[in-house]
Amino acid sequence: MLLHYLKIAFRNMRKYKNQTLISVVGLAVGFTCFSLATLWIRYEMTFDSFHKNAKQLYVVYRPDTFKPSGYSRSTPNPLAAYLKETFPEIANATSLTPSYSGEKVILDGVEFPALYVRSDSSFLRMFDVKIVEGSMDFLINSNHLAITREKARQLFGYENPIGKTVNNGWRDFTICAIVTEMHKRSTYAFDFIGAFRDTPGWNFFGENTIIELISGINVEAFEKKLYEHEIRRDNGHISKMTITPLTKLRYTDPDIAREVKFQHILIFSLSGLLVVLCSLFNYLTLFISRFRMRQKELALRMVCGA
Repeated sequence: MLLHYLKIAFRNMRKYKNQTLISVVGLAVGFTCFSLATLWIRYEMTFDSFHKNAKQLYVVYRPDTFKPSGYSRSTPNPLAAYLKETFPEIANATSLTPSYSGEKVILDGVEFPALYVRSDSSFLRMFDVKIVEGSMDFLINSNHLAITREKARQLFGYENPIGKTVNNGWRDFTICAIVTEMHKRSTYAFDFIGAFRDTPGWNFFGENTIIELISGINVEAFEKKLYEHEIRRDNGHISKMTITPLTKLRYTDPDIAREVKFQHILIFSLSGLLVVLCSLFNYLTLFISRFRMRQKELALRMVCGA
């Protein structure tokens, strides 16, 4: 019986070559595009989801008329400590200078790509980054850096990197500690971490403020409370602040550099799905057409007495 069905299927494919070719190619291309786009979307949407407290981590935004979206995550350095002291809903808060593409480290005259993050000890607690070996001087002395185990192996092999000197193209730094790395699928991934070069005040908007909310609180009520809060410090003024989940930052912040916009990936995925539907519709049309032809043939045979 199965062999009989296969024979009929191959005969129909030979008889309707053009429509069969369109359906098969359309389904293959459509499923391939849709599958690849789905994997890409999943990759973008799982950034920073590996943190143990990912659901409680939020990035603070402030109004910025120079940005197309009207908001920016560039905030003053003291904001993190201020928010933690002011709002009991916040369990932890940290201010950090994020890494930027194009940064490098120079070792023995050879350049390597590198990611630098500058923060304080609260960053280690919030993101579960641990010191494997060395001291915490990198959180106090801006001339010292901590290096991840992965980057240490890349630069120094099996040698102990502590005490080694590296250059970022501008100045020399001494490595004083080895820390656990953070997953590369993070907006704040790093190879080196160090202290702030100075202590900027409320008038300098160059850091990112990340807060960890207490589990179980009403996030909407907190957002409203934060939005209505107004800060005036040292001629600095901040109001109408909002928050964005850290896990959504990758595909919602227009300032994050990416080769392809998230909206384009969605369009690509929908296009693949549309091709699949068109191919299925083409096959359905062919099936209905053959069914009607078969009905006419049977009716003709009945009239002729066959």
